[in-house]
Amino acid sequence: MSQPFRIAVILLALLGALPAAAQQSAVDVWETLLRPHHFPDTEIIEDSTVIELSTPYRSEDAAFTPLRITAKIPQTPARYIESIHLFVDHNPEPEVGTFHFTPAAGRADLALRIRIDRYTDVRAIAVLNNGEHHMVKSFVKAQGGCAIPVAIDYKQAMAGLGKIQLHTLTDKVEDGAGLPTQLRIRHPNFTGMQMDYKIYAVRPAHYVNSIRVLLNGEAIMTAETGISISEDPSFRFFVNPDAKGTLTAEITDTKGNSWEESLTL
Repeated sequence: MSQPFRIAVILLALLGALPAAAQQSAVDVWETLLRPHHFPDTEIIEDSTVIELSTPYRSEDAAFTPLRITAKIPQTPARYIESIHLFVDHNPEPEVGTFHFTPAAGRADLALRIRIDRYTDVRAIAVLNNGEHHMVKSFVKAQGGCAIPVAIDYKQAMAGLGKIQLHTLTDKVEDGAGLPTQLRIRHPNFTGMQMDYKIYAVRPAHYVNSIRVLLNGEAIMTAETGISISEDPSFRFFVNPDAKGTLTAEITDTKGNSWEESLTL
């Protein structure tokens, strides 16, 4: 994130001092900041013909808000979803992450948990291999998700850092489109805004920023992620139902740590 853009995001974050209703009417973050920065001069089609977005209307836990993106088209070599950009408009860092897919993914579905800092629109933009951009959005009521302390203390979090679980959820394909697969990573994903009350200080940001899932060395799903991904990141995605061989997850974080886990299909 460039310095001018980061400053603009911080200024917009000051809207958190306003009542929830005023936050929404004070400024359209998407049109004034996010869209011009990320998609200048790009036609974006707002519809649900390519992807659907499912979120709770009111999050039970703002630090672990479930989100699911469901693809409406198959991943074929001729037409497929190349990437999905995920944003939470009113988070201190609105860009949650960018997720890249190939036809080997079977289907470009994605389920994960995110942090939400205040009442906001959540939006996903699917980019097709022909260049089309399709956007869906959902409004979520939540407060404080980026500043809630992690569930365990710092020493425990560091002791389990980087442990990976990678497994298929069933030995049957879903709707004939793919094999659902779960990736879980032990990581506190510190946002840089969470108070550690044992030392009465805010822990610096430290989070997973790169995910690569490979089948026999070729990418299926890769992602660049930020502080809005919840503690202990968890992702559900699909692998082509005909896939055989070695599935490998490669993870890195902002301190240069890296981890790897493999699964035989």
